[in-house]
Amino acid sequence: MSLRDIFNRVYPAAPHSAVIDTSDDTLIAIGTHQAALRFVNESMMDTLLVPDIVSRDVLSIKTSGPRSFPEWSWSHSTWKFKKTNPLIITEQMRERAILAEKKVEVISYFMYSINRLRGKLDTGFSFQMMIYTEKERQAQSLREANFDERLAPKIPYVVQYAENSGVSLQQAAEEILFQAQLDHEYLAKTEKVRLALFKKIKLAKTSLELNEIYSTFRKTGIA
Repeated sequence: MSLRDIFNRVYPAAPHSAVIDTSDDTLIAIGTHQAALRFVNESMMDTLLVPDIVSRDVLSIKTSGPRSFPEWSWSHSTWKFKKTNPLIITEQMRERAILAEKKVEVISYFMYSINRLRGKLDTGFSFQMMIYTEKERQAQSLREANFDERLAPKIPYVVQYAENSGVSLQQAAEEILFQAQLDHEYLAKTEKVRLALFKKIKLAKTSLELNEIYSTFRKTGIA
């Protein structure tokens, strides 16, 4: 499955957004994954992110491929695309669009992969992460109070855990903190990967570099 296929499966119905070259208003990237487009906007100089585009030309522009993107310019007055004057289009502009579009594809795939990794901690219940955070805080406060059980009225989540598991408040607190530490360590690993990848993609100057970054990531077995 290609990067584009994965991208379309994960972000199929979102509104289109575009990255525009502010020096000449030409298009350099377009798609439905706004987070990836925002990343490209922030990583490439002299660009502007235009969100939520409503234009009959969007799909035909998108399917024409990145080499053709500079043939379209963004009109800030009408909020629509218009044909670029052919005389100003250069090979450098086309190469810039190819690089930007490749960055969108690669960063979209990495976002999908990292979100999938972090999804292992998703319980599927609304506000559960807020509860876990507060449960950890209560367990830590009990530990800091030397497991003084008179603190019980102020730590309902720890009390619930202890009663449900049939253990003491001290053991409940220690188990809660241990699991929280495991979760923090797991997330720290994914964050280390995210920071390293985002830096490499941001600094990449060619599609070849981006392909190498993608291939190296796939070889790690994380994807």
